[in-house]
Amino acid sequence: MQSSNQLAELWPIAAYFLILCVMLVAMMLLSVVLGPKTKSRAKNIPYESGVIAVSDDKLRFTNHFFLYAIFFVIFDLETIFLFAWVIAFEEVGWAGFIEASVFIVILLAALLYLWRTGALELKHRHKPFRVQKLQQLEARNRETRVRK
Repeated sequence: MQSSNQLAELWPIAAYFLILCVMLVAMMLLSVVLGPKTKSRAKNIPYESGVIAVSDDKLRFTNHFFLYAIFFVIFDLETIFLFAWVIAFEEVGWAGFIEASVFIVILLAALLYLWRTGALELKHRHKPFRVQKLQQLEARNRETRVRK
């Protein structure tokens, strides 16, 4: 009796998922059948925000841009967990308060570690890659001249 009751509750979700998959496949097939099939040189040119690229220069981004994105995600998730804790504050009681405090202390320790290691410094990290390499080469050349 229990399994038939569970099936009665789950069939709308299964039907929704099945309909969603059918619609996805149908839209992809329609785009292949009805979409344009012309191949030209202009079609393969990168086009972004209404501006056609003038040069083929590829910019290299250093890893710190991705670090900032990861920091944002981590601390954004922290606020989501804390909102959930605040909503359920009466049910979780002192045990929940202690767990949330431990969670906040761990995140503060991680932030302190990032700050101490210099991961949050902006001064020299935003220079283009080539400029940094040129400055390093110039510093080495100055050192070799001083030694001679």
